Amino acid sequence: MLEYIPIPAIIIGSLAYAWWRKAYLTQVMVIANFLIFLYMLVLALTDNPAWGGLGDAFTFVPARILDPVYLPTIVTSMFMHIDPMHLISNVLILYLIGLPLEERIGTGKWGIIYLASGISGTLMYFMFNTGSETHLLGASGAIFGLGGALLVLYPKDRIPMLLGPIFSMRAPVWAAVGIMFVWETILVFLQVDDGTAHLAHIGGFACGIFLAPAIAKRVKKEKEIALDFELLRQMARKPEDVLMLEKIENETEQDVKFAWLEFFLKEAARCPKCKRQLGEGYAKSGRGKAVPGEKLNCACGQSYDIWK
Repeated sequence: MLEYIPIPAIIIGSLAYAWWRKAYLTQVMVIANFLIFLYMLVLALTDNPAWGGLGDAFTFVPARILDPVYLPTIVTSMFMHIDPMHLISNVLILYLIGLPLEERIGTGKWGIIYLASGISGTLMYFMFNTGSETHLLGASGAIFGLGGALLVLYPKDRIPMLLGPIFSMRAPVWAAVGIMFVWETILVFLQVDDGTAHLAHIGGFACGIFLAPAIAKRVKKEKEIALDFELLRQMARKPEDVLMLEKIENETEQDVKFAWLEFFLKEAARCPKCKRQLGEGYAKSGRGKAVPGEKLNCACGQSYDIWK
């Protein structure tokens, strides 16, 4: 039975770490999925008899939904993957879609959409396969939910995106995510049986579209956000930090501007006097948000007002 502990431990531990360190859930979920897959792979390569039992215990099977023992599989199945290509394709799209969305709406709301979309995708599959003994696994339902949320909230934004075999650094959300949804709809309509739960993708996508506007309030738009960029440049230590500030200064979409500013303050900004990283104090001071008028404090005692 000890072999069953690592999988729920990784899931719970990952969520706890994200909350404790105020880390991006996108990155934490990518790592959690890799850790669980590697654990299962080690069991398989060592011919551990628990391998088959774990796969059965943590993946969702529609016919078992009324058995309370298997109820947690509605969530745990989102962290299980069948082979390396299944894992890599899922986490790659998760990162490309998830990180831009999390930067815009925040970690807590991102987590709600991710979890709810994954569950909705699973239940959508169940509705049309109630007596099936097929094992449903993978994070794709949740990922499609993030795509739906990004589409309805920020359709005109441009983000890195994988369009089938083509990788685009600046694809518009409406095109990239829209293509994904249209393609999945066609596959469902044609009842394509290729071993992929396309119904779960549709269910997750629909959840993201309808849930996102209800919980993801846009950052309040102001006519102009006045920042002291001369002071902010003194906090930049690397060339890429300066480039980030240029991006912030030239960004016209205010919520995107705030998201990049928050990332700079948390990850890159250093005290011009003592050179300490300001991120730790920033994370503890406010809500991890850039609040106009709120000063930035350093452990050395210096206080900086980045707002004009």
